[in-house]
Amino acid sequence: MSENLLIIESPNKIETIGKYLKDKDFKILASIGHVRDLSTRGMGFDEKTLEPRWIIPSGKKRNIKNQKTKQEIISEIKEAASEAKQIYLATDPDREGEAIAWHVYELLNDKDKAKCKRITFNEITQSAILEALEKPRNIDIRWVNSQFARRILDRLVGYGLSKLVRKKLKGSSAGRVQTVALKLIYDREKEINAFKEEKWWTVDVTLSNDAKLILREVSKKIKNVNLVKLNNDESGTGIDFKDPESANLIKEDLSDTYTVYAVDDPKPYTVNPREPYKTSTLQQDAINRLGWNVSKVTSIAQRLYEGVRINGEHTALISYPRTDSTRIADSFVKKLQTYILNKYGEKYYQFRVFGTNSKKKEQTNVQDAHEAIRIIDPAATPNSLKKLISHEEYALYKLIWIRTIAAFMTPARYENTIIRLNNNDNKFYTYNRRLIFDGCKILYNMYEENEKEHILDLSKIRINLKMHAKNVEIKEHRSLPPPRFNQASLIKALDEAGVGRPSTYKSMANVAVERGYAKLENRAYMMLPIGNTVIEGLSTYFPYVVDKDFTKEMEEHLDEIAVNDENWKEWILEFKPRLDKDIGVAYKKIPDPQDEQVGRNCPKCNKPLVYRYAKRTGTKFIGCSGFPECHYAEFPNSYTPKILDQKCPVCGKNLVERRNRRNQPFVGCSGYPKCHFIQKMDKDGKPIPFDKTKYDKFGNFKKSAKTLKFTKQKKGKNQKRETSK
Repeated sequence: MSENLLIIESPNKIETIGKYLKDKDFKILASIGHVRDLSTRGMGFDEKTLEPRWIIPSGKKRNIKNQKTKQEIISEIKEAASEAKQIYLATDPDREGEAIAWHVYELLNDKDKAKCKRITFNEITQSAILEALEKPRNIDIRWVNSQFARRILDRLVGYGLSKLVRKKLKGSSAGRVQTVALKLIYDREKEINAFKEEKWWTVDVTLSNDAKLILREVSKKIKNVNLVKLNNDESGTGIDFKDPESANLIKEDLSDTYTVYAVDDPKPYTVNPREPYKTSTLQQDAINRLGWNVSKVTSIAQRLYEGVRINGEHTALISYPRTDSTRIADSFVKKLQTYILNKYGEKYYQFRVFGTNSKKKEQTNVQDAHEAIRIIDPAATPNSLKKLISHEEYALYKLIWIRTIAAFMTPARYENTIIRLNNNDNKFYTYNRRLIFDGCKILYNMYEENEKEHILDLSKIRINLKMHAKNVEIKEHRSLPPPRFNQASLIKALDEAGVGRPSTYKSMANVAVERGYAKLENRAYMMLPIGNTVIEGLSTYFPYVVDKDFTKEMEEHLDEIAVNDENWKEWILEFKPRLDKDIGVAYKKIPDPQDEQVGRNCPKCNKPLVYRYAKRTGTKFIGCSGFPECHYAEFPNSYTPKILDQKCPVCGKNLVERRNRRNQPFVGCSGYPKCHFIQKMDKDGKPIPFDKTKYDKFGNFKKSAKTLKFTKQKKGKNQKRETSK
């Protein structure tokens, strides 16, 4: 019997936390996520009062060996709670974690509820856990209500729209947040389709010392020059011409000699370090720099937070990875200061305060109660861990380590000097860029290309210096359409629009593909026909649902509930009638979908064949209108089975040559699925002589006695386990 009970979410944290509490009398149990969920019957809540109807999910959510059911987990928690003197609910430090703690609390009896206290820690370290145990609090019901509001709002919108989409638009689903992500992809595709290419030309000069010259002013004596723009800003790129003839007039007017007429005073500029990571920026960087997808980034980050095995022990390497904040705790800033001063020296350290952009956001954004995603120990350098953790863990940890340390380093300082040249009253310029002090660049250069210095020998450059051209050419330039979204740029757009939250970026980046509305081609989203149909229908009848500003306001409202104890039910009950009315109108106005007829019938069931689209790839194919009862389909460029003269040795029907899912040829029975006979081949691809004693009457290859015995034993164990439940 343990004196204290600590309840966490993930079983992966048990070993990491356990080693810090080994001297304490603690029993640690994991809820494995939510122990209760909204009922799957109907909406899952009373539609008049919005009162949730909670159920304990049956079965296992994942196919993991020896995983307990939710009922078994709850029984174990209740038993341990009855024996403990103190119960600490240490689920994740966010709104969802607060709701999970509340559900566990509600399942206990009154006596055990009195023992409960809520604790949170942003990192899994001994100091953080012990500090949390010294500062227990009650469950924050405001956060819990905010989570209730989110779930019920998502059900209200998702269930209502999904049913409509399936019946009227032939889609699979719709949702409050996923639809906004799909609308962004759809709008970008429209921009690309509406794009009109523009061309312009430039005169590009390279001097004998390889300096590149930029044209800044055209001689007034040259007539009939068509300019696209004349940028007088020092940072401008130069002069562009509307046609090659205009550019050629300048080229023909140039001599071989370029004369320096001015050297500007050097101007300093700095490159400041980037803010520490939050969830969205970490996902963007890892996708772009490491070539991962958002699911992989989320998984590896969670592993670094929960603890990885180093020298035989589970050790957490980063803080909580779901956050909207870039704030770093003062206590950790002191650790960073000590590390930077000792490692790089005083001139490399600079104190900074990171956070959100406004006081209002700081007050309302629940996730901002946390810190940024940061390392736990500055001395645990990527190189020191490289051989101790997996390559993927090392790659992501390196990004986070560099970003955390560099955030508190001095800016990199450069010096820019502009050199101005004249050629027949056509004025050009070039520049000299020199690094004065590397500052934060000393770390950034570890994983990204150096910002290129543009070095000229200034000691040899003086007024009236004559310089000669190595090459003069006219270059054609073309404008490019806006790029399609990839996962990184979509997450960035959602973050900037204020729509996404740390817990939703992963699903928002994946849902368009998972629902068959878009596909990823060369890592970029491309809308599929069914996706266009769904988003156009929703935009017509539910413009506010697809509007990112409306969804942003909803997210802000949810944050307000978490802070100000607002009555969440009143807010949703005000919104519900409008949604219900619009759903009713949409049902009446959207015509029932009509399948495009092929003009012939299914060879299997004689029902009409229709054109359909593959959910994953968007490929158009022919399918039976009797689906799902009939699965007949014809795919473009698909392999046509070849009927052979040979007879099946089991049932006597003709054999047929087919291809499997890997496009490999094989010979089977044309009587499939009633007859399962497949001709076995040897390693040289020749048929193995048929032995009827090795096949059953259905053409299945008989299993050995040993295999049958093992299968029987396994079946018996499974039945016994089900009976005990």
